[in-house]
Amino acid sequence: MGLSTKYSYHQINHGDSARRPKTDPRNVLRRYLLLKYIQYLILPSSNFLASVFGMLGSVYTAVALRSPSISRKSTTVFISHLVQADVLVLIRIAELLQGYTDVKLLAGGPSFLEGLCHNLLNANEHASLLLLSCLSLEVLLITLLPAESRGLRTVRWARLACTLIWVAVLGELAVLQAAESLQRAGLSFHGDHSLDFLLLQGCVWAAPLLRMVSRVLGVLLWLGNAYVYYRVYCRAPLRRKSC
Repeated sequence: MGLSTKYSYHQINHGDSARRPKTDPRNVLRRYLLLKYIQYLILPSSNFLASVFGMLGSVYTAVALRSPSISRKSTTVFISHLVQADVLVLIRIAELLQGYTDVKLLAGGPSFLEGLCHNLLNANEHASLLLLSCLSLEVLLITLLPAESRGLRTVRWARLACTLIWVAVLGELAVLQAAESLQRAGLSFHGDHSLDFLLLQGCVWAAPLLRMVSRVLGVLLWLGNAYVYYRVYCRAPLRRKSC
């Protein structure tokens, strides 16, 4: 009697575990995109705590992307690069840990590290916003021109777009960091016509223009992403309920 009861108990438990639903990696990607839309469209850009939570979500999503059930499409390419963009937040976390502990994680003076971390967080925001814009554009193309845009919504074009985004973002980071370092050091370019100093002088002159272009482009991208976010996450559920 006792053995049969024990056997039936294990059999029921095995049946419950077999019927227990597993986490779908595609649902993880959807929640991650929703988290990123909220992070960059609703929360203030200077909220470091939101950046940390976004980075933790990126770590979880990086594990989900390794699932064999995830198809290798253009959307997956953009999401994988969105995950990689949060690596820049780790430098800021290392700088904070170095300030509160005696462990030297980063080399450089306090003012240099502060400026570097600020520029890295800006680079993370700009790269993430551009990648989200690519995903928003893809959603619009699927909604409005599904057949006509099939040739553009390929892995090849997605990788090319991600490469151009990283070149632009890292180039902006290098120019701003060089300009701030030179201004902080108080170096003068008068009488020096070497190629290195001409390039550094160009960085100092280009830095204000880059900041202005980044602000204007950021506002335009924010408006475009907000429209897609409203259309996809707000209007779509209402249409389903009305149907």
